Amino acid sequence: MKLQKLLQILSVSSSVWVLVVNAATAEDFPAATGEIPYLNQVEFSGKSAYQLVQTPASQGEKQRGAVIITGVKANPTEKGVEVILETTQGDQLQVANRSTGNNFIADITGGQLQLASGDAFTFRSEKPISGITEITVTNIDANTVRVTVVGEKNLPAVELFDDNTGLIFAVASTSVATQPPQAPPEEEKPATEAPFEKPTTQQDEPIELVVTGEQDGYRVSNTTTGTRTDTPLRDIPQSIQVIPQQVLRDQQVTRLDDALRNIAGVTPEFTDGPGVYYRIRGFDLSNNNLLRNGLPDPGVGDSVELANVERVEVLRGPASVLFGLGNPGGNINIVTKSPLSEPFYAVDATVGSYSFYRGAVDLSGPLNNSKTVLYRLNTAYRNSGSFVDSYSSENFNISPTISVAIGDKTNLTLGADYIETRDSGIEFGVPTVGTIFTNPNGKIPRNRNLTEPTDKIEGTTTRIGYELEHKFSDNWSLRNAFRYGFRSYYGEQTRPGSLDADNRTINRSFEIYDQDFTNYTLTTNIVGKFATGSIQHQLLFGVDLNRYKNATPRYASADAASIDIFNPVYGQPRGEFNFEAINEATIDSLGIYLQDQIAITENLKVLLARGLMVLIRYLKIFCLTQKAACQIVP
Repeated sequence: MKLQKLLQILSVSSSVWVLVVNAATAEDFPAATGEIPYLNQVEFSGKSAYQLVQTPASQGEKQRGAVIITGVKANPTEKGVEVILETTQGDQLQVANRSTGNNFIADITGGQLQLASGDAFTFRSEKPISGITEITVTNIDANTVRVTVVGEKNLPAVELFDDNTGLIFAVASTSVATQPPQAPPEEEKPATEAPFEKPTTQQDEPIELVVTGEQDGYRVSNTTTGTRTDTPLRDIPQSIQVIPQQVLRDQQVTRLDDALRNIAGVTPEFTDGPGVYYRIRGFDLSNNNLLRNGLPDPGVGDSVELANVERVEVLRGPASVLFGLGNPGGNINIVTKSPLSEPFYAVDATVGSYSFYRGAVDLSGPLNNSKTVLYRLNTAYRNSGSFVDSYSSENFNISPTISVAIGDKTNLTLGADYIETRDSGIEFGVPTVGTIFTNPNGKIPRNRNLTEPTDKIEGTTTRIGYELEHKFSDNWSLRNAFRYGFRSYYGEQTRPGSLDADNRTINRSFEIYDQDFTNYTLTTNIVGKFATGSIQHQLLFGVDLNRYKNATPRYASADAASIDIFNPVYGQPRGEFNFEAINEATIDSLGIYLQDQIAITENLKVLLARGLMVLIRYLKIFCLTQKAACQIVP
């Protein structure tokens, strides 16, 4: 009857393949203490196994890359429990089963357990039914998923199905799997014995499942940095390192420079100002080396608040110039958090030394019953002091995101960011004479601030944009994204200069500067998958348009009063401004690129890429002073 039922299933869908194991005890297996033979070695009998296999798929239908299994469910049934591996491409997976003692093991080649957020996970259910100790589903490498069913006393009975929802492992309980006793032959029955009657089946009691999941949060298998396609890291011939969300949380990272300490070859470049810049492999990073979701993000690194950041991806090497205008040292790509289909609420609070206080809120979930409209809201506030006198810092960030599913094949994501920073009492360090080297006047305290307590830097960062994705088919898709970014930067700073011969009086200057960074980015690309014979291709063709504008509405400098480094007196009057200027620079760029990811075999892949960039640069400098010479550049 069971074989007849399976044949009926096969008649409905040509992509169904089934493995049915009826034996539930060691007696049903000739070598229960060894390994179960492979399917092609099984001799079919009434108590063995039935194997029904579909016709092999053509080369064009085979999976290109790992099939993503987005979830695992355990549903109780009349006979036991069904473990469902959710995927729409189950027909492209290969299953090889074996046994070790009371363990049934199935290795699924060509698949990966991966959530919608990109994180890997592990499924575990302890004592789900009678006779079963544990069921686990986990990634054992980048291309294989292992299902393990541990029997309490005997080898478990497992049936394997494949339908539109994914792979289904039907696990029977010991009481259900055990065959009922057979009636003795009629001629052997005593005359006084009543005819054998089949025992009635009792109603199964409700099954309570306790499932625990574990995420491999330190391992990120795929990235879009370097290729602009969702590609496994092992298939990208470039040096890419990812700092995932779990690392950011475990290290309590709130600033980009703290996160980048995990990346070899990336060092912060501390200049004579408060901003933090970066070097990768010896190259200073320009504004176009700092990316956000793959698009250029103007401004220095200290404007990056990590409250809404999912992970940080760093590409090291000259391949960084393929999709941008930056230096050949590498790229830093900030990947932000995406809206979730299930409700999620998190509140973080951090307290540290030197009056450090930070609070963050992360909210996400659906906005309608059909879950076609999702949202995510991240906001954070940070206030901190320092061991340096008079220095304090304040930061506020809010980042809303809305995702709308426009039909089954089109998705629109709208996102915005607003960051506000304030720093006061900016410090530039102390002289080496009196700290590293001996000063006849004594040692300079490490908390000494040689600027002015009234010095300040105020900055705001605003971003707004959208990302539109449309799938023409399973193999061809279109992506269009736009972002507008604006960052203002205003500062009043007193800068220490040279130390006089008395080794205690230091000269200072005063500067006022007002800077604006504006960026417009528009990108459109098409991704297609096709085959030429047995060789698989993933083609990317795209066009980028960028406008970057750097303007300084005002820059002015003057001489400030000198100060005694051992007995500072703040608030002394400064001199008149001796230099004032404004300038403006605009860069327009057009980029066209073509890329082909070629899979010659499963273990031999080639990446070919070609890009063309056209630049138009405008530079204007206007002088507003009569006390200093200034060259005007048209």
